[in-house]
Amino acid sequence: MRQLSALDAQFLHVETATTVAHVAGLAVLDPADGAVDRDSLAALLLARLHLSPALSLRLAEVPLGLDHPYWVADPAFDIDHHLFELTLPAPGDDRRLAEAVAEIHARRLDRTRPLWEMHLIKGLRGGRVAVYTKVHHAAIDGVSGAETLAALLDLTPDGHLPPNGTGQGHPSPPPAPRTGRRQSAKAGVATEAGVCPEASAAPEAPARPKAGAAPGTNVRPEAGAAPGTNAIPETGAAPETNAVPEAGARPERAATPKAGTGVGRNRHGR
Repeated sequence: MRQLSALDAQFLHVETATTVAHVAGLAVLDPADGAVDRDSLAALLLARLHLSPALSLRLAEVPLGLDHPYWVADPAFDIDHHLFELTLPAPGDDRRLAEAVAEIHARRLDRTRPLWEMHLIKGLRGGRVAVYTKVHHAAIDGVSGAETLAALLDLTPDGHLPPNGTGQGHPSPPPAPRTGRRQSAKAGVATEAGVCPEASAAPEAPARPKAGAAPGTNVRPEAGAAPGTNAIPETGAAPETNAVPEAGARPERAATPKAGTGVGRNRHGR
């Protein structure tokens, strides 16, 4: 379970009867020697649904709307509620395709189910097919949308991803909330944003000098001291302090010139 951020919740609130807040994409495919049908597309989605958890999560509203909604796993997930098929009327040109896509895009998504739909559109000229997908902006952004496309599309006809290990038609648990942690350049070292990798190994600072030590000299840590710690001055000894005169001792005064030394006279005795 993960709560929507204020920005994601805003995309829900801006929707009206005439305004939608989902993002969409249209792909026109050339089947070449193969075929694209609804059954094969459904099998592909179910096998890779775990690679994009947003496709299997639905909204859970907070009572009385006192807080932002949460994303929860949909226990009644059914691919038939999200995957649809239609055929364009002849002649199947770009105008007919644009009209069909505009009509689909104008419809709001059902908030009782995961907020996405995919439409397989047939009947295009030249044996082509189109796949129109729309997902609510509260569920994905540009980066996660690109990651979803990368999970669904293959570079080779035989595919490159293993099947879903959680069971076909049973989406994986929702992802953990974002914590702001990222992986450092070295494998296995996770750091908070703004903290250097291997933060536990702090660089050693120069040790403080002991009382009476010459200025500018450093003192090495005592044997057995923890790495990275500085030597602490002895009790009662304040480093870099001047000696205090004893009680009753008169402070030194500048020496006065003796009589007859000629201090202040020139060579002519004036």
